Amino acid sequence: MKRSKEYREQAWSTLSSYWNDMAVILLVIILIAGIGSGIGLVGTLSHMDSLSMFGSSTSFIAAILLVMPLEFSLCALLLSIVRKEENEVSPMRQLWRGFLDNYTAYVVAGFLMYIVIFLISIVTLCIGGIIFALAYSMVALVIKDNPELTAREALKKSRYMMRGHKWELFKLYFSFIGWYFVGILTCCIGFLWITPYMNTAIVHFYEDVKAEYEATEQEI
Repeated sequence: MKRSKEYREQAWSTLSSYWNDMAVILLVIILIAGIGSGIGLVGTLSHMDSLSMFGSSTSFIAAILLVMPLEFSLCALLLSIVRKEENEVSPMRQLWRGFLDNYTAYVVAGFLMYIVIFLISIVTLCIGGIIFALAYSMVALVIKDNPELTAREALKKSRYMMRGHKWELFKLYFSFIGWYFVGILTCCIGFLWITPYMNTAIVHFYEDVKAEYEATEQEI
């Protein structure tokens, strides 16, 4: 496995021609997420219990049915870019195509991830939740490479692939802390570029983890 700095350098080079495309795509995802959160906020701020419950439910449903599948689709799109897969379709159209092609798997996988991480976080005071979040971090990419797998099988494969690599991935996430401060200083506008940058580094990380996992499988 490479060092975090090398993954960041790879990601920077990969996105050299895609920075603005990724920023626009992320902005669309944020706007969609904002609509769901806005509806939930209206319900939460109301003094009527029924509206409050409706608002919370709406936010959760929007996250599971729209936001998370779109985030998974973005990761799949970045994987195609990393692999330099030739495609005449624009990145935005590729995003929606991936969203529709793998929608059911993304929704089910996202829901199962949320439930497992939420329950483990309650029991272990968040520590276990972080560990499981790292273990399931490759689910979107596993689904992209293995569309025949069920959501549960994709979660299981991601967990197996990440054995012995969760700490390395945590360090990769942490290596972006300086960029997070940049994002905050730019009133969060910088995150339109920082988030795809980090996700692309994670995709490069996935490529190495996958190669190691497949080599181990062949040995067995």
